Amino acid sequence: MSKKMRDILAQIEAKKAMVKGYLNEETKDLEKATVLMDEIDSLQKEYEIEKKLHEDEMNDVEETTENKVEEKSVKASGFKAIAKMLLKRNLDDNEKALIVGGANGENNLLPEDVKLEINELRKQYLSAKTLVTVETTDALTGAVNYEKGNVNGLVDMTEGAEIDIADAPQFERKQFTIKFMGKLIPVSRILLGSEKAGLLGYINRWFVKNAIVSENAAIFETLKTGKEVKAIVGWDALKTSINVDLDPACLVDGVIVTNQTGFAALDAEKDENGRGILAQNPTNPTQKMFQGLPVHVFADAQLANVGGKAPIFYGSLKAGATFVEHTALEFATSEHYFFGKNQNALRVIEGFDVMATDVDAYVYGTFEGTQGN
Repeated sequence: MSKKMRDILAQIEAKKAMVKGYLNEETKDLEKATVLMDEIDSLQKEYEIEKKLHEDEMNDVEETTENKVEEKSVKASGFKAIAKMLLKRNLDDNEKALIVGGANGENNLLPEDVKLEINELRKQYLSAKTLVTVETTDALTGAVNYEKGNVNGLVDMTEGAEIDIADAPQFERKQFTIKFMGKLIPVSRILLGSEKAGLLGYINRWFVKNAIVSENAAIFETLKTGKEVKAIVGWDALKTSINVDLDPACLVDGVIVTNQTGFAALDAEKDENGRGILAQNPTNPTQKMFQGLPVHVFADAQLANVGGKAPIFYGSLKAGATFVEHTALEFATSEHYFFGKNQNALRVIEGFDVMATDVDAYVYGTFEGTQGN
């Protein structure tokens, strides 16, 4: 009951008491009692209207709450749906709606809530995707146009006059072809804990870490392809190359990427006053910088030495390469593949390609330190 309904009822009760008073034999006043009864009838009608409005509002609130609960349940059921598929249990209608066929017709698409959790897991690891441009696509093949050569600025345009083609930007068309890669994940027939916690543990151990290793390898291989290797010895030579070999525009989002061997050699370099040449990144205390460029360090196992020398990239890798990823992550389940181990199998697949774009925006070389030589 709303406050207004309670107020109306209170008015009705008060007027009824007054009517009884007017009907008293000693103070009988039928005319006033009749007027009050008309007012009571009017208040009664007002009460019924207010009651109907209140009931409608409560029904709307209940329906909205039920919808929200149902929506929350659907969004949270992605892990449960996969777990039930692994155990060959029937899915309800909401769970079936989350499982949509993949591009190849054999696999299913990972539900959105599962995909979001996988993206959160990726943030725990060092991914080279953050260093290059990333584009998403739902196509398996395609092409993107990139401006090549030096940036010449805008072209003068005069109304009625021909545009000077010589000064117009020049474009190069780059093709991509999505390649699918995956991992078989052995899953216990008894999922420990909740479906979400259990499955995330398996996906993290078997898929996410391996996916990042494969992505990093493809990115580094693309950045190396077609580049002449520049041999750099000592920090002074590296400084000179950054100043001379790169367009200043490539330093705006420029980085230095090397492996553990290269970072150790660079970190050991001293200037003429015996001070280390690396500075601390003011925005990231755990990272070092050289000539204003942040230094990103990858494991030797992921970015291997070349002829005993450390590989090094410097310049704008975002201009140098584009990582094209397929929007969908696919999966399939099997109760037979690991039958002998009493385990079910979950196969997760991702698709991507890496395109070389402006190869002049960065330098690829090897680095040797001068300390100890």
